[in-house]
Amino acid sequence: MKKEMIKDYLLITISAFLMALAVNFFFAEHTLAPGGITGLSVVLSTFLSIPVENISLGISMPLLVMGVLFLGKGFGVKTLYITLMGPLFLKVIPKTHITDNLLVAGVIGGLLVGTAIGIAIIRGCSTGGTDLVAMLLNKVVKFLKLPAILFILDGFIIVASGIISKNLMISVYSLISLLLIIKTIGFVTTKFAKNTEETNNMNSACTQ
Repeated sequence: MKKEMIKDYLLITISAFLMALAVNFFFAEHTLAPGGITGLSVVLSTFLSIPVENISLGISMPLLVMGVLFLGKGFGVKTLYITLMGPLFLKVIPKTHITDNLLVAGVIGGLLVGTAIGIAIIRGCSTGGTDLVAMLLNKVVKFLKLPAILFILDGFIIVASGIISKNLMISVYSLISLLLIIKTIGFVTTKFAKNTEETNNMNSACTQ
């Protein structure tokens, strides 16, 4: 039991690290916002001149409270941890110029974020982003599956990114990144989930 808990927290720490790496190495510099609270934070940071990590924490904490209320305490403790680690890594990891190519930035960033969210899901928590919002909405809008809700939510963020940046190509590359994120989440949860129930039902995995 103790070993499993250590494994859980080690993996969700890696998840938070990968999310921050994607933002500071690939997304923030190019104002790419492929959905998620992180993507929304990148957009708002550009508009409000507030650090990404501060916006991310400010949005995530109220969502976390709702997550605990509706999805359970066990879920909440792990999600609180990853929600706090995310902004910490964003502050610690330096913003680094890696590439001028938007497609490369979108693809690599998308793979990193998708892997991060997938890891969080199979370890029984959320990254505190729009995946958490999707889980909460799924309690009410049960006729829509989680990936569909996630795509709709993140689609709005992508549109906002394009409007604020006044660059249609930003939205195009953000959409490519979002599609990769969703595909990668599916791959990670299918290949590495702890059991069949977690693989087939993302919502159940996050309420255990």
